[in-house]
Parts: sequence; C-alpha cells; structure tokens
Amino acid sequence: MNVIDCTDRAALAAAMDTLQPGDCVRVESFSAVASSAAELIALAVAISAKGAELVSAAEGIDTRSGSGALLFPLCRALAGLDDAARRERQRSGIERAREEGKYKGRKPIAVDEGLFDSVVELWQSGQISARHAMARLDLKPNTFYRRIKEREESKMKDYKEAERAIRSEIKEAAKQSRKDLDELKKQVKAEAKEVKKAADEVKKAADEKLSVHEVERERRIDRIRAEAERHDELKQMKKDVEAEARELKKLLEDG
Repeated sequence: MNVIDCTDRAALAAAMDTLQPGDCVRVESFSAVASSAAELIALAVAISAKGAELVSAAEGIDTRSGSGALLFPLCRALAGLDDAARRERQRSGIERAREEGKYKGRKPIAVDEGLFDSVVELWQSGQISARHAMARLDLKPNTFYRRIKEREESKMKDYKEAERAIRSEIKEAAKQSRKDLDELKKQVKAEAKEVKKAADEVKKAADEKLSVHEVERERRIDRIRAEAERHDELKQMKKDVEAEARELKKLLEDG
C-alpha cells in the first residue's frame, strides 16, 4: 500500500491526480485539508471513488479499520442528500422564475474557444492533469467534461455533415457521368450511322463503276471474238482461193 502524507489542501489536490486504488491518504486533521463539512464530504467521496483509503490523526479516523470504514458510506449518503436538496432548491427556484416569466434558462459560461482547444489538447496528450486544465480554464468538473462532450459531438456533427456533402457530390458526379456517357453513346451512334451511310455510298459507287467496267469488258470480248471469226473466215477464203488457183493451173498444164 502506498501511503501519501498530505499536510494541506494543495498537497491533497496534487495527490488526487495520481491516486491509485489501494493507496492511503494520510492527513494531520480534516481542518488542514477542508474548510467546511461539505468540502470534507466531497473529498471523502472523491477518495472513495478512486478506491483509496483515508486516515486522519487528529480525528482518529482510519477507513482501513472496521469502524473507520463507515466514514465513506456516511459521506456518500450525506453528499447524496446535499445534492438532492440542492437540486430541489434549484428546481423550485426555476419553477418560481418560470411562473413569474423571469426564467431564461441557464446562461452558458463564456470560454475562449481557442484557449479551450489548446488546453484540452494538452490534457488529452497527457502534458497536464485534468485539475490543471480546469484551473487554467476556470471551469468546474461538470462544466469541463460537458464542454468536452459538446466539443466531440460538434466534431462528429461536422464530420457527418462533411460526409453527407461528399456523398452528395459523389452522387451528383455519378449522375453527371451517366448523363455524359449517354450523350457520348448518342454521338457515337450518330457518327456510326453517318460512317455506314458514307460506306454504303462508296460501295454503291464502286459497284456502279465495276458494272460499267464489266459491260465494257464484255464489249471488248465480243469485238475480239468477232475479229477472230472474221480472221478465220479470211483464212478459209484464202485457202479456197489457193485451191481454186491450183486446180486452174493444173487444167492449163493438162490442156
């Protein structure tokens, strides 16, 4: 067990930051570390919450003993009664103010946001304790932690809004991309249609030209064939003439 001697409030406040379960806080007297019963009760409740023990030499209190162990339950009960009474007084006061039309709600504690962020960053990185952070910001624990919670909730809200904005932009971009793609498809289809039309026209012109060439070729073949036939006829006529000439010559020779 680690026994921590605290001679005054400052020493006790410093010890509370490092207090571990099983430690024991030892003071000379309760009056040295608390100025009122309410403050003493709050200190006892805080020490009990950390799982530590409390010893006071002047009052003869030792929570490690059977009788001294009753101090913590008693202080928690008293703190609960005090909190309940305070909340009831607060509720009654608010109700009266509402009936009189004077209640405007709790005014938020003004805090420099830049200072708050820098101090919280130091605390979260372990460079300063929570008590030192609260002291620098002049905030009570409930206000300090509530502010941190609101800060985290605000960050999460901003993150969600940014995420929604990004999703919306992506959705719009995808929609525009589909629209552009559809338009491109239409353009490609129209261009393909024009290309096919031009190809058909070229093929038609080629077919027509080929047809003209075929007709001309047939004509040439016909002319060549006719000339060949004429040549054959002339050759035959020549043979016939030569034969008749030979017959005539023979007749002359015989006569």
